[in-house]
Amino acid sequence: MENLNDVFTKQYFTKLEALCLNMKQKLGVDGYNGARKAKAQGNSLEFSDYREYAMGDDLRRIDWNSYARFEKLYMKVFLEEKQATINLFLDSSNSMSESKKALYSKALMASIAYVALKNMDKVNLYCWGDGLQQKKLNTQSYHRFAEVIQFLNQIQQNGQTSFTKTIKECAALHLGRGVSFVFSDLLTEDNWKEAIKLLQYQKQEVVLVWVLSREDIFPEQRGSIRLVDKETSEARDLELTEQMLKDYQKAVESYEVEIKEFCKKRGIVFVKAVNDMPLLKVLHTILK
Repeated sequence: MENLNDVFTKQYFTKLEALCLNMKQKLGVDGYNGARKAKAQGNSLEFSDYREYAMGDDLRRIDWNSYARFEKLYMKVFLEEKQATINLFLDSSNSMSESKKALYSKALMASIAYVALKNMDKVNLYCWGDGLQQKKLNTQSYHRFAEVIQFLNQIQQNGQTSFTKTIKECAALHLGRGVSFVFSDLLTEDNWKEAIKLLQYQKQEVVLVWVLSREDIFPEQRGSIRLVDKETSEARDLELTEQMLKDYQKAVESYEVEIKEFCKKRGIVFVKAVNDMPLLKVLHTILK
């Protein structure tokens, strides 16, 4: 796939629609309900607001008095049905351009955005490199999903990674209570853990998606090679031996354990996504 238009075919939309109900429960009152409720506590039958009728809504909740006055269908919204805010963060640093990790991340992000918009939730998109680079805020209708695709398609990978700087910049935007999905290969010297903590301090329930290529885990190169850091352009010549590869794989495994332990301690959902895995399978893992 070269861009998201190659991913979101009619066939993929059909499969995604089949998953929407399950994902809706995860994004909604049965999942991240802390991000959706207007209050920490409340009865599911507690009336809160009105919204326009959408195809598939429960007809029993139509407010017929409003219909008599305005000749439009409105639904009674209860406390646990308040709109959730879904924040999607994309690492757009240079390292993500390797093996199309960025494109894979964009496809996952767009899929989650589609489900959230079908659920009438609000979606905010952020991409970062050395700080916040681009953002698209307050998308609230799945009829505007094409704008999400267009926004993600035009993002280019460049620079180094500074997620901490990004979150500090986002703090000025007042994220509010919500669910934040973070997509990154975490190949950085930046203190990304501090950034995740800052998200939690801003009342975010965090889902960390560690996006890797198969080459990141099992390099295929052997012999004399030159390694170039995609973000700093620093180069190093070395002779890649089998022992070095074994040591490298142990380092990757150790890093994964470190990430998992951090997430477990902080109550963060962790998902490892290798970019040759089927998208829908990873979505199931994220939202199960």
